[in-house]
Amino acid sequence: MHDLLALQREAYLTQGAVSLETRVDRLDRALRLVHGHQDRIIAALNDDFGCRSPHQSQMSDIYATMEALKHAKKHVGRWMAPEKRKIAFPLNLFGARGHVHYQPKGVVGILGTWNFAVNTVFGPLAGVLAAGNRAMLKFSEVAPATAALMESLVASTFDPSEVGCVTGGPEVGAAFSALPLDHLVFTGSAAIGKQVMRAAAEHLTPVTLELGSKSPAVVAPDYDLAEAAA
Repeated sequence: MHDLLALQREAYLTQGAVSLETRVDRLDRALRLVHGHQDRIIAALNDDFGCRSPHQSQMSDIYATMEALKHAKKHVGRWMAPEKRKIAFPLNLFGARGHVHYQPKGVVGILGTWNFAVNTVFGPLAGVLAAGNRAMLKFSEVAPATAALMESLVASTFDPSEVGCVTGGPEVGAAFSALPLDHLVFTGSAAIGKQVMRAAAEHLTPVTLELGSKSPAVVAPDYDLAEAAA
């Protein structure tokens, strides 16, 4: 895990912000990975869930993921273009001009969840690659067949200095959260999200959290409330 981080950070510091062509190429490879192996991915998800409809997996983990990657590919050129900014008084009196040049952060970690095991990793990966970053991925250990397959597919699609996977149980996830990453993305429960944020704070690592919440329900007046809550 630490070796992968060191490899990616060295590559980022050496190469700096990568070109539009490189970003599009990485997004294209991610798209081909998902599209070209969708039957294997759906089968792995079925092995993990046992009863989830293949059509649901195709909608949530294949099509939704591909849509995120296509969207990033379509807009990445505009996203990375410099933007003009007005200069405030008094510097504007001297003809000063301002521009914003968007830069990658470096190495971004992505922690996915079990219920949409591919989408919660490859969905965020679209933005990470579009921004020119390197990515370390941790698929949920609660979906082991999917995690094993995706690790193999990622390894055959990307150089580890671009995108790499970390596997293991909760203890690996905790160690992953404590890495000195340049940004960390987590999808999961609020309880685990607090732990992730606490670990990231040790290195002042910025975090993006997509946390679960309560599921609302309507209980009919003639139904037993205790039974519904159980």
